[in-house]
Amino acid sequence: MNPGTYPIYLVSLDQDSEKRETLKNRFPRYSATMTRINAVDGRKLPAKEFFDHIATPLALGHRLMLPGEVGCSLSHVHALESFLSSGENYALILEDDVIGGDDDIDAIMTLVSALPPESLLICGGQQGMPARKYVFGKTAGAEGLFRLARYSNNHIFRTCCYVITPVSAKQILDMQSESLTLADAWGTFFRGSGTNIYYTDKLAHPKELSGSHLEQERSRLGYESMFGIRKIIALAQRRLSRIARKLGALLCLLQGYRRVVK
Repeated sequence: MNPGTYPIYLVSLDQDSEKRETLKNRFPRYSATMTRINAVDGRKLPAKEFFDHIATPLALGHRLMLPGEVGCSLSHVHALESFLSSGENYALILEDDVIGGDDDIDAIMTLVSALPPESLLICGGQQGMPARKYVFGKTAGAEGLFRLARYSNNHIFRTCCYVITPVSAKQILDMQSESLTLADAWGTFFRGSGTNIYYTDKLAHPKELSGSHLEQERSRLGYESMFGIRKIIALAQRRLSRIARKLGALLCLLQGYRRVVK
């Protein structure tokens, strides 16, 4: 491995060879060095194994995770376990639909040395996310690198591209072993800890989600549909959340943070 570069783990389902071919064209130099993590297809999990994973979260009052969400979380658990066993200080974890090029990874690798051990770096992928307007940060030791406000940790999503450290990897694994949650529950993973989330806008996520197995599953199962009193309660909660988000955003601006996602 060249000096200044770190391991790259690629999370990809066996059947998604076409996506991996596209990725090779996007990252011709780095693709050969990536270690593939055989992703878990949650839709194919035996019923008992699926319910074993969701039993504790349900008992704690969390919503039901979809099979694809369970598979995604387990896939990233495997990636983090592989990283910790490697003994490396940092690693870049990618999903096979990430958009970018070798130069973007070069830029990410140059930022890694500016990260403290208690950190996680989100490398982009917020395209099309409504919550991106609530992602605020301050410049953090290198051009294009921002340390997010704690407020913003709950408004950053996706797992398509991030840099992990042993400290942050262990925090995530410890929480996932207690009660499996969504792979991108970044704010939950580091709540009450000294770990900060950093952001750099180098890589992208497809805006067209028809190729996403998880989005197809959510659409097919009517994930967003709600009726009756449940819908009324949800709408009231959304209004209250909207007010809280706006107040939080205003506080970030007053503290000198700025929006870091376009």
